[in-house]
Amino acid sequence: MTYGTYEFALTLPITQAARQTAEAFAQAQPTPHKAEQVRLNTLAVLVTQTYLQLMEIPTDLTAGDSWDAVMRVCLDVADLELPGVGRLECRPIRPHADRCLIPAETWEDRVGYIVVEVDEAAQSAQLLGFVPTVEDEELSLSQLRSPEDLLDHLYTLRQAGVGVAGAIRDQAQQTLTNLSTWFQTTVQAGEQAIATGWQTVEQVLGGAELRPAYAFRRAETVVRRAQRVQLSQVAVALVVELRPVEGQTEIRLQVHPLRSQPQLPVNLQLAVLDQTSEILVDATANGMEDFLELQIEGVAGEAFQVQIQLDEDQITQAFVI
Repeated sequence: MTYGTYEFALTLPITQAARQTAEAFAQAQPTPHKAEQVRLNTLAVLVTQTYLQLMEIPTDLTAGDSWDAVMRVCLDVADLELPGVGRLECRPIRPHADRCLIPAETWEDRVGYIVVEVDEAAQSAQLLGFVPTVEDEELSLSQLRSPEDLLDHLYTLRQAGVGVAGAIRDQAQQTLTNLSTWFQTTVQAGEQAIATGWQTVEQVLGGAELRPAYAFRRAETVVRRAQRVQLSQVAVALVVELRPVEGQTEIRLQVHPLRSQPQLPVNLQLAVLDQTSEILVDATANGMEDFLELQIEGVAGEAFQVQIQLDEDQITQAFVI
């Protein structure tokens, strides 16, 4: 089957403004492969936005990860925020393809997946159809429902007040923290860290309250930041320590009780998660610890999440090295 003539495809032009935006995003990428990926993702998002605007469906272009410079480098995402509904993933394919790649990092926090055939030579694109969910990294185009069905799907979600993606992000309380900026030693960099909620360990824990774990790690190349984390039952301090080691970054993560409490509460959990929210490593307090610690290593551009949980209450923060 030639999908350039797909039976319910909708053809839309790729505007000059869309091409310029896609090219600008592509030029900021570290490799030709990544540049190609970002250019196609950007065009797919912009064409989908044009269609939804024509159908009078509100969109928020800049709210998605696809419009975040750091996330574009770290992830293969082409999401478009629909206020009051959630994030729609806009996956691009080349002409005549019969399958569409759906990266695992897009399997959650999405209200649907629309496939966009991008023909840069013809300066046009076709909306081939959509599916509400996926279970595999390869989607056969024979599974697609029509773009009109997408409109019905979004209308149903809006009427039901689901807002799936928004609810997940609110619960996670995630803001991406770029750890590479912490190695900067300028005053401006320090002010930036504090402005985004990160302070020195002494400011959060107090000089007299520093744990012995810090006494032997005072090399100039080590960078530490701390942040107060408020759960419903207790407030704790999250401490992040960075140290460059042979082309990688060694990361120590600690959770400390604040000065008002001698130990961490029973069952408090500190965990490191990958981009699909799978736990990589974790530690749980038994009521006797005055801190929990985990250690990981990674290279520039790698992303991960840190989760602090007590019973049903949890806070998750996203980081990129």
